[in-house]
Amino acid sequence: MQFIGFYFFYIFAIPLSMLPVQVLYGFSNILYFIIYYILGYRKKVVRLNLKNSFPEKTEIELMKIEKAYYKNLCDWVIEAIKLFSISKNELQERMKFVDEGKWNELSKSNRQIIIVGGHYNNFEWAAQRISMNKSFQVVGLYTPLSNPYFEKFIFKNRTRFGMEMLPAKEVAQFMNKKFDKLFAVGFVADQSPRKDSKLYWTNFLNQETAVFTGVERYALQIDAQVVFMYPEKIKRGYYQMRFELICDEPTKVLPFVISETHTRYLENLILKSPESWMWSHKRWKLKKEKY
Repeated sequence: MQFIGFYFFYIFAIPLSMLPVQVLYGFSNILYFIIYYILGYRKKVVRLNLKNSFPEKTEIELMKIEKAYYKNLCDWVIEAIKLFSISKNELQERMKFVDEGKWNELSKSNRQIIIVGGHYNNFEWAAQRISMNKSFQVVGLYTPLSNPYFEKFIFKNRTRFGMEMLPAKEVAQFMNKKFDKLFAVGFVADQSPRKDSKLYWTNFLNQETAVFTGVERYALQIDAQVVFMYPEKIKRGYYQMRFELICDEPTKVLPFVISETHTRYLENLILKSPESWMWSHKRWKLKKEKY
């Protein structure tokens, strides 16, 4: 049964991914109509998140952000499918690495890097683009899929430009080993953490929010440089990737400064372009009063 599901996905998604991006955006327009107007995918979640995050905005303003978000969401789905067959040259053209020289400079310190970002714009393309740089071995954390056919396919797809994939549950073990080369380990830090995680509480988008402290704990453990990365959208199908060093010496900063800093970086990005963040995930499942 698992193979049958994968088979139907494969015969549909792979030929679709071969189409030019501009043709695929036609499918994105159709997908938007289906998801937004017919299925109403997670509308309650999106509306509650937007209302709580922007209490000062009118209903008309919130609705404008909502519709723009769903259009972006459908583009992300199409772009994720395109990633199955996109060439190295096309990805480099569509995801510009605007400060690659600065990235290469970080390698001269001969220290590991922790990359932190969020579900902002096309973070999947950004991760694949940065893995093409050979100054560091990029390591992406992931949760293995239960379907072995999908697992093998996704794993192969995500590693074809040089990225090394690491199950998230093995990150502590990975950080404890002796490194024989430079690594850049990526964390998506805006997910709702488990209540048994080591947490930092702060105000994020006008809401009391739990932040997973793994980024700063691992940075401190291996004395890693911490870099914030985000892909800025130039126009439909084209992005430029920037990053900024937010902590060079983690052993010299106070507890939770790194967690607070990368949370503020992400918040500023969202305020700049609200439709570019993933509003349909349940970021605020964990409540402080119940913790």
